[in-house]
Amino acid sequence: MKHAELCAIAHNFADALSCGNGFVIGYYPADIYGEARRAFEGYLIVDFLAGMISGGPPSANLAAAILAYRDAFPRFCQKHGASVDDFREITVRYSAGVLKNQFTVTVEDTRGRRSSVEYDGLSGKRIKDLDRHNEVRPKIG
Repeated sequence: MKHAELCAIAHNFADALSCGNGFVIGYYPADIYGEARRAFEGYLIVDFLAGMISGGPPSANLAAAILAYRDAFPRFCQKHGASVDDFREITVRYSAGVLKNQFTVTVEDTRGRRSSVEYDGLSGKRIKDLDRHNEVRPKIG
């Protein structure tokens, strides 16, 4: 499967946790940004393949939710024409800011291609930035 398609799958999965309702795993409310705000550095990193959280101690509710997300990921991939085996890494950094929340999705495929993309935490849309010609473009890096 193409790397861009894997990135789209990872974004959609990460956005499901970002919205707070947990519809991918049924209905399981979890406030990832509230917990990230309480973390020392203001962010939490979720490894969806391992079902692990780093950056601060998660609540029991969030830890259970992340394990449920890990277990749901193979079905989610299959539904979108992929396999969990297509991914070597899928980590998401959820950052709680003063003015806005955002998440950065990092994907590595089995061929070793790796990319990271930042998204707005509320809308789930890619963050925009000004390029060297002062034109609005999707932020790179």
